[in-house]
Amino acid sequence: MAFLWTAQFLSQFGDSVFQIAFIWIILDLTGSKSATGLAATISYLPSLLFGILAGLVVDRLNRRMIMAGADAARALLLGLAAALYWAGQLTPALLTAIAFGAASASVLFYPARDSILPELVPPAGLTRANAWVQLSQQGAFFAGPMVAGYLIKRFGVASAFPTGVIFFVGSLAALLFLKGAGAAHRGGPTTVGVMQDFRAGMRAIASDRTLVLLLALTALDNLFIMGPAIVGNAVLVRDTLHGDASAYALVEAVYGVGMILGSLSIARLGSRVGNGRLLLIGITLDGLTYVPLLFCRSLLFLIVVSFIHSLVIPVITIPRTTLLQGMIPARLQGRVFALVSVVVVGMTAISSGLTGLALDRMTAPALFGWIGAAAGMTGLLGFLSTRLRRL
Repeated sequence: MAFLWTAQFLSQFGDSVFQIAFIWIILDLTGSKSATGLAATISYLPSLLFGILAGLVVDRLNRRMIMAGADAARALLLGLAAALYWAGQLTPALLTAIAFGAASASVLFYPARDSILPELVPPAGLTRANAWVQLSQQGAFFAGPMVAGYLIKRFGVASAFPTGVIFFVGSLAALLFLKGAGAAHRGGPTTVGVMQDFRAGMRAIASDRTLVLLLALTALDNLFIMGPAIVGNAVLVRDTLHGDASAYALVEAVYGVGMILGSLSIARLGSRVGNGRLLLIGITLDGLTYVPLLFCRSLLFLIVVSFIHSLVIPVITIPRTTLLQGMIPARLQGRVFALVSVVVVGMTAISSGLTGLALDRMTAPALFGWIGAAAGMTGLLGFLSTRLRRL
């Protein structure tokens, strides 16, 4: 488990460092916000294009080796980016292609990570184990941009590329020390054709009413919440509070701290509450904790509300992952976790676009008030399901 935790932290750290450098260099090379936005959008596409296929691969092959291969591919891609940059040959198109490749590798890494965990931890320990995995991810989310910012200021933006290579190689090394895990699911799916396996898996997923309901709630929650979280916060800081980029960065850092503390709380207390109820509580509070932003008129108010909201995020992600690990047969877990990723990314893209349109017609505080109430109702709607409450 320690090797998996280490690999997850280093891999996520490498991703975070690269993403900061990617956006910064695209903006520097093009001088265009629209071109930068398009490049960022392209980096989301692998999850939508390859998500289900990646899940099938994870279910048919050794999951530990898939994660190691994803780390190796990202290390090579970042090494290529560094070489092209120092040779003066790195164009926006080439860097966007490298980001697309790195994101494609990530599409394989994360479903494999969530699917391999039940092989390392007994069922009673999954909530705590998922909390620690989430904690490592959130720590990397918090520290990665800080390290990237320091490197860019001190050594230049290209220094982020070899730094990312180091982190991905470190993750690869940790995975190579992770023995005796990754292949426990094998023996069934590999004996049938790929398309037959794909169709059978999708039929099994579609026939599981509880799983479909969980995916529907995930989609609704992300549709309401993610656009305001990504676009709305920036507009709130700039247009309502008249703050600058440093104020926005402070708000984002607060999110990282809150999610870390929330994960620690779930690690200690999560197993005492049913995961189904815990998830529904989390979805409800995910929305309701945004409602006070209707009255936001100061940066301190925003920081306090953002901190409270961020504490709730692990109350969704950790019990949802634990539930899926317990509900879904090992041979299908890769596809299910990949499908969750597709739902989250797809709804994030739609929500971001709708949020931009909405903010042309209303203020950011008003948007947060309406969206918070709607997202809170999603969680309350989930409580009507006896099936979910009893999980």
